[in-house]
Amino acid sequence: MRLISFFCAGLILTANISAAVATDCAGGSSFAVKGGVGRNVGGAIVFSTQGLAVDADGAPNSYLVDGNGLSPTCDGAVGIVGGHPVNPPARGWLQICEKAWAHAQQTGDYSGVKIFGFLADRRTNVPIVQQSGDPLPGKGYVSTTSLPLPGSPETAQRHWVDAVKVPYFVLPAKFSAHYGVKLGDVAVIYSKATGKTAFAVFADEGPALGEASVATHVALGGNPIRKIGGVDRAESGMSGRVVTAVFPGQHPTPSSDSAEWTQQINATAGNAFSQWGGLARLKSCL
Repeated sequence: MRLISFFCAGLILTANISAAVATDCAGGSSFAVKGGVGRNVGGAIVFSTQGLAVDADGAPNSYLVDGNGLSPTCDGAVGIVGGHPVNPPARGWLQICEKAWAHAQQTGDYSGVKIFGFLADRRTNVPIVQQSGDPLPGKGYVSTTSLPLPGSPETAQRHWVDAVKVPYFVLPAKFSAHYGVKLGDVAVIYSKATGKTAFAVFADEGPALGEASVATHVALGGNPIRKIGGVDRAESGMSGRVVTAVFPGQHPTPSSDSAEWTQQINATAGNAFSQWGGLARLKSCL
């Protein structure tokens, strides 16, 4: 809504005039990255993706020492050959990673792997295992997110955003930088397949658009965790079109209290979403 004031005979008359774009998806110039194209639509950064992948980073059981966490070890690490990391989708990247990881565990020399999904010692590259006071001491690696939480050291699991408890979404760094989106800003996500919306916070960076936490998938009516070889894996993404509207500058204070923070995420994003135009406008962006 816009307030326009008219001066007439010394009196100020104020009228509410609805902005013409409040119910459509007309936007400015586009910016493309892997997974989709973004546009600034009435102050929100909007993009549509085909499906939604699952991110379990930050969950205490994401990366386990025995490899049987929500994420396979090579979701958070890659092998190094000739001094260069072998990233997907390079040919044979998974076999190279698994071989390099097995060697590292056997020898204690982790110089042959690049670790990015969980915490590693900056000097030795040895992964940091959860300790007393963490949810899975001795069993889980300290799984990290791009957004840290206050009140604890980085070696504590509670220092990172729990993907199982907190609805968050992922953006490529160059996408967020282009639009001025900061870690901790909120968004609304709509799944055409389920007809449900979820509010979420920008808490992790990744290579492409179209990825969100376990908690976000659950809020959207998905079932992100399934048995694979007898192990619970966060590998079951959502199909169909998914549209996201990010609200730069709408930023509830991060907290290690997941329930309280989620309430603030919902309240902040819900208010911004309503003022922006709500579900009708979001659906027009599919």
